[in-house]
Amino acid sequence: MTTAATLVLALAACGGGDNGDDSDDERGNGGTPAEPVQFRRVLEQTTDACPGPAVQPGPAVQPDPAAEAIACDDEGTAHRLAAAEIVGGVEDAEAAMSPDGGGWTVAVELDDEATTTFEAITRELVGTQQQVAIVTGGRIVTAPVIQSAITDGKVQIAGDLTRDEADSLADALEG
Repeated sequence: MTTAATLVLALAACGGGDNGDDSDDERGNGGTPAEPVQFRRVLEQTTDACPGPAVQPGPAVQPDPAAEAIACDDEGTAHRLAAAEIVGGVEDAEAAMSPDGGGWTVAVELDDEATTTFEAITRELVGTQQQVAIVTGGRIVTAPVIQSAITDGKVQIAGDLTRDEADSLADALEG
Protein backbone atom coordinates (compact mmCIF):
# COMPACT_ATOMS: atom_id res chain seq x y z
CA MET A 1 0.00 0.00 0.00
CA THR A 2 1.39 3.39 -0.97
CA THR A 3 1.38 6.06 1.67
CA ALA A 4 0.27 9.37 0.21
CA ALA A 5 0.33 12.80 1.77
CA THR A 6 -3.12 13.76 2.92
CA LEU A 7 -3.98 17.17 4.24
CA VAL A 8 -6.30 17.24 7.17
CA LEU A 9 -8.09 20.54 7.12
CA ALA A 10 -9.40 21.69 10.44
CA LEU A 11 -12.86 22.89 9.70
CA ALA A 12 -12.97 26.63 10.24
CA ALA A 13 -16.64 27.00 9.44
CA CYS A 14 -19.23 24.64 8.14
CA GLY A 15 -22.87 25.55 7.90
CA GLY A 16 -25.71 23.23 8.43
CA GLY A 17 -27.13 24.65 5.16
CA ASP A 18 -28.81 21.36 4.29
CA ASN A 19 -32.31 22.08 3.17
CA GLY A 20 -33.01 18.40 2.68
CA ASP A 21 -33.54 18.72 -1.10
CA ASP A 22 -30.79 16.76 -2.77
CA SER A 23 -32.97 14.89 -5.22
CA ASP A 24 -31.78 14.30 -8.80
CA ASP A 25 -28.26 15.29 -7.72
CA GLU A 26 -29.37 18.86 -7.29
CA ARG A 27 -27.77 20.87 -4.55
CA GLY A 28 -30.82 22.44 -2.98
CA ASN A 29 -30.84 25.87 -4.61
CA GLY A 30 -34.14 26.00 -6.39
CA GLY A 31 -33.45 23.11 -8.78
CA THR A 32 -30.24 24.50 -10.26
CA PRO A 33 -26.95 22.74 -9.57
CA ALA A 34 -24.62 24.75 -7.34
CA GLU A 35 -21.76 26.64 -8.96
CA PRO A 36 -18.33 25.02 -8.80
CA VAL A 37 -16.34 25.27 -5.60
CA GLN A 38 -13.53 27.85 -5.54
CA PHE A 39 -10.17 27.62 -3.79
CA ARG A 40 -8.88 31.10 -2.84
CA ARG A 41 -6.08 32.46 -0.67
CA VAL A 42 -7.25 34.47 2.32
CA LEU A 43 -5.68 37.91 2.08
CA GLU A 44 -7.20 39.29 5.25
CA GLN A 45 -9.60 38.17 7.95
CA THR A 46 -11.48 40.84 9.79
CA THR A 47 -13.05 40.84 13.20
CA ASP A 48 -15.99 42.75 11.77
CA ALA A 49 -19.22 40.86 11.36
CA CYS A 50 -20.48 40.28 7.86
CA PRO A 51 -23.29 42.49 6.68
CA GLY A 52 -26.52 40.55 7.05
CA PRO A 53 -26.84 36.90 7.99
CA ALA A 54 -23.86 34.62 7.34
CA VAL A 55 -26.02 32.32 5.24
CA GLN A 56 -28.43 34.23 3.05
CA PRO A 57 -31.76 32.65 2.12
CA GLY A 58 -32.45 31.92 -1.55
CA PRO A 59 -30.04 31.08 -4.34
CA ALA A 60 -26.41 31.67 -3.42
CA VAL A 61 -24.21 33.75 -5.67
CA GLN A 62 -20.66 32.55 -6.16
CA PRO A 63 -18.12 35.40 -6.44
CA ASP A 64 -16.46 36.16 -9.80
CA PRO A 65 -13.49 33.75 -9.85
CA ALA A 66 -11.24 36.24 -11.65
CA ALA A 67 -11.55 38.99 -9.04
CA GLU A 68 -10.80 39.52 -5.37
CA ALA A 69 -13.89 38.99 -3.25
CA ILE A 70 -15.28 39.36 0.23
CA ALA A 71 -16.88 36.22 1.59
CA CYS A 72 -18.11 35.22 5.00
CA ASP A 73 -17.93 32.06 6.99
CA ASP A 74 -20.98 30.71 8.79
CA GLU A 75 -19.86 32.37 12.02
CA GLY A 76 -20.22 35.78 10.36
CA THR A 77 -16.55 36.60 9.92
CA ALA A 78 -15.64 38.45 6.73
CA HIS A 79 -12.57 37.47 4.73
CA ARG A 80 -10.95 39.31 1.83
CA LEU A 81 -9.99 36.68 -0.73
CA ALA A 82 -7.63 36.63 -3.72
CA ALA A 83 -8.93 35.59 -7.13
CA ALA A 84 -9.76 31.89 -7.34
CA GLU A 85 -6.80 29.68 -8.17
CA ILE A 86 -8.97 26.59 -8.63
CA VAL A 87 -12.56 26.62 -9.85
CA GLY A 88 -14.25 23.25 -9.70
CA GLY A 89 -11.73 20.46 -9.79
CA VAL A 90 -13.50 18.28 -7.22
CA GLU A 91 -13.99 14.79 -8.64
CA ASP A 92 -15.48 13.31 -5.51
CA ALA A 93 -16.37 14.30 -1.96
CA GLU A 94 -17.70 11.82 0.55
CA ALA A 95 -18.59 11.90 4.21
CA ALA A 96 -16.85 9.22 6.25
CA MET A 97 -16.22 8.32 9.86
CA SER A 98 -12.89 9.61 11.11
CA PRO A 99 -10.25 6.86 11.19
CA ASP A 100 -9.81 7.50 14.92
CA GLY A 101 -13.57 7.23 15.46
CA GLY A 102 -13.71 10.81 16.70
CA GLY A 103 -16.46 12.07 14.42
CA TRP A 104 -17.17 12.64 10.76
CA THR A 105 -14.83 13.90 8.03
CA VAL A 106 -15.15 14.74 4.34
CA ALA A 107 -12.72 13.02 1.97
CA VAL A 108 -12.18 15.11 -1.17
CA GLU A 109 -10.49 13.93 -4.35
CA LEU A 110 -9.31 16.55 -6.86
CA ASP A 111 -9.00 16.08 -10.62
CA ASP A 112 -5.55 16.11 -12.26
CA GLU A 113 -5.46 19.83 -13.07
CA ALA A 114 -6.67 20.87 -9.62
CA THR A 115 -4.20 18.43 -8.01
CA THR A 116 -1.28 20.10 -9.79
CA THR A 117 -2.44 23.61 -8.83
CA PHE A 118 -3.28 22.63 -5.25
CA GLU A 119 0.15 21.02 -4.85
CA ALA A 120 1.83 24.28 -5.93
CA ILE A 121 -0.35 26.33 -3.57
CA THR A 122 0.23 24.05 -0.59
CA ARG A 123 3.99 23.84 -1.17
CA GLU A 124 4.15 27.64 -1.23
CA LEU A 125 2.01 28.15 1.87
CA VAL A 126 3.40 25.51 4.25
CA GLY A 127 4.69 27.29 7.34
CA THR A 128 3.38 30.73 6.37
CA GLN A 129 0.18 30.63 8.46
CA GLN A 130 -1.70 31.90 5.38
CA GLN A 131 -5.12 30.30 4.90
CA VAL A 132 -6.78 28.85 1.82
CA ALA A 133 -10.53 29.33 1.70
CA ILE A 134 -12.84 26.82 0.08
CA VAL A 135 -15.84 28.79 -1.16
CA THR A 136 -19.11 27.35 -2.34
CA GLY A 137 -22.49 28.96 -2.67
CA GLY A 138 -20.90 32.35 -1.98
CA ARG A 139 -19.74 31.33 1.53
CA ILE A 140 -16.55 30.01 3.03
CA VAL A 141 -17.05 26.43 4.17
CA THR A 142 -13.52 26.13 5.54
CA ALA A 143 -10.36 28.22 5.62
CA PRO A 144 -7.49 26.12 6.95
CA VAL A 145 -3.84 26.96 7.46
CA ILE A 146 -1.78 24.59 5.31
CA GLN A 147 0.13 22.11 7.46
CA SER A 148 1.85 20.11 4.68
CA ALA A 149 2.12 20.00 0.90
CA ILE A 150 -0.58 17.93 -0.76
CA THR A 151 0.82 16.14 -3.78
CA ASP A 152 -1.83 13.50 -4.49
CA GLY A 153 -5.05 15.53 -4.69
CA LYS A 154 -6.55 13.83 -1.65
CA VAL A 155 -7.81 16.29 0.93
CA GLN A 156 -9.52 15.43 4.20
CA ILE A 157 -11.65 18.02 5.95
CA ALA A 158 -11.97 17.23 9.61
CA GLY A 159 -13.69 19.02 12.45
CA ASP A 160 -16.47 18.60 14.91
CA LEU A 161 -18.90 17.41 12.25
CA THR A 162 -22.11 15.46 12.59
CA ARG A 163 -23.03 12.99 9.87
CA ASP A 164 -25.61 15.41 8.44
CA GLU A 165 -23.05 18.27 8.36
CA ALA A 166 -20.45 16.05 6.67
CA ASP A 167 -23.00 14.87 4.09
CA SER A 168 -24.10 18.45 3.42
CA LEU A 169 -20.51 19.65 3.04
CA ALA A 170 -19.65 16.77 0.68
CA ASP A 171 -22.69 17.63 -1.45
CA ALA A 172 -21.73 21.31 -1.55
CA LEU A 173 -18.15 20.54 -2.56
CA GLU A 174 -19.24 18.36 -5.46
CA GLY A 175 -21.42 21.26 -6.70
